[in-house]
Amino acid sequence: MKNNSESGFSYIDVMIALVILMVGILGLLSGITASIVQTRSQQQQLLAKQITTTTMESIMSVKETSDASRLGWNAVGNVGSNPVAGVPQGIFLIGFQDVLTNAGADEVVGTADDTGAPVQGVQRRIVITDLCDPDRPSPAPLCDPGPAGPFPVRFRSVQITIRYQSGSVMQQEVLNTVLTDYAVQN
Repeated sequence: MKNNSESGFSYIDVMIALVILMVGILGLLSGITASIVQTRSQQQQLLAKQITTTTMESIMSVKETSDASRLGWNAVGNVGSNPVAGVPQGIFLIGFQDVLTNAGADEVVGTADDTGAPVQGVQRRIVITDLCDPDRPSPAPLCDPGPAGPFPVRFRSVQITIRYQSGSVMQQEVLNTVLTDYAVQN
């Protein structure tokens, strides 16, 4: 004999509940995945900022070194620039280069003797440009079209660009500054 007072879940009720539960779980997993991707992106951005800062510190150390025979103001430039007596003095590589983990024998990052494994998915470009001081003009062609003069270059523009992969998108950090070679007089 069949009792009609018994109640329970039908197969359809269970299937609807499972679909609702799966939608909720998939939404939660999607949120977790987005959070992981964002964290990874922030880590890459922090790494890029650290490399940018380290590179700028390295350029400043070249400028401020007491060993002018090896480094100094004349070495602050891209390879092939800053001729002194017809010999180029610039030491920083041109174009985007892989960022290597060790500075090399000269202890300066961004130069040809850097060693170590490349930092995965990160490249660096250093662009150093002489700037003309209108009050103390340098020899042509630096001051073209302005007036040429006998004074040495005392201003240089420095742009450091770090290119890095963030998910499927290429990002970059850029640092711009101007260096001077004027000594402080007391």
